[in-house]
Amino acid sequence: MLLLIVFLLVNISVNAQNEYVHDSLKVDDGYIHYFTKGEGKPIVLLPGGPGFSHFYMRGIADSLPDYKTILIEFLGTGRSQYKKPDSTWVNQDNMVNDVESLRKHLTIERWVVLGQSWATHTALLYGIKYPEHTSKIILQATAGTDNRFQEYYGDNIRKGLTESDLLQLEAIRKDTTAGRFDGFKIILKGYFYDVSKASSFFNMPVEETGYFYNADFFGAFITNPVYETFDISKEAYDLDIPVRIIQGRQDPVNGGTQERLNERLKNSKIYYIERAGHFPWLEQPEVFFAALKESLKD
Repeated sequence: MLLLIVFLLVNISVNAQNEYVHDSLKVDDGYIHYFTKGEGKPIVLLPGGPGFSHFYMRGIADSLPDYKTILIEFLGTGRSQYKKPDSTWVNQDNMVNDVESLRKHLTIERWVVLGQSWATHTALLYGIKYPEHTSKIILQATAGTDNRFQEYYGDNIRKGLTESDLLQLEAIRKDTTAGRFDGFKIILKGYFYDVSKASSFFNMPVEETGYFYNADFFGAFITNPVYETFDISKEAYDLDIPVRIIQGRQDPVNGGTQERLNERLKNSKIYYIERAGHFPWLEQPEVFFAALKESLKD
């Protein structure tokens, strides 16, 4: 009987570590929702978009069983939608404030900050503002330190689409009955080296679809007055915090900014994932997770 009880307790403990725990933090404008999983050194995962919920980052969190992973949903995204996003408050500074509020709430002294896509700016800016609470920064699919990548980003995505894709997009834009993600599913092909893997980005339970992406948040972000002039290069280059960059070789965001960032940072290393685009863990999981594991080494 004693052995059975011990077995059950161990099994419960293991299962608990494999489950995501959903919680929220009360703030002035509502709640910041977040999910945690596992025990160990803390690492916070910042989703991109801007406007995505935490869910697509679970693939990364699931690869880190020896860490306490924290997945945030910024105010205005995911389950943290308590007021309509607009350009007066949707910006990188407030996203950083959300991250710091969560750190204080969880009473974590220092953590690894991992940003994906546009949230690589958020991760860098967090490290600039709170270096004493940042042990390492990991940038996945980074565009450097400003928003000038938009000058070529759209063309690179379009290059990955077929004529048929473009015709479908035009038809969807005119179709008022089109599904919420119909156009996005086509555009997303341009983010992948292997377009057959693009559909895997949308593998989620039905109950997640309503939270997955807030286009209003994205619209507010790019119309914010500071969007055009956002540039944290000088502050970033002064960082003493270790920075690791993981980049798909065929990522449409690539334009030389990654190399420049890697060269000018004081303590940086870049890992390229061959035959992969913007979400390399979906195309080359074995290679990506090996690079992530190496990046997390002290």
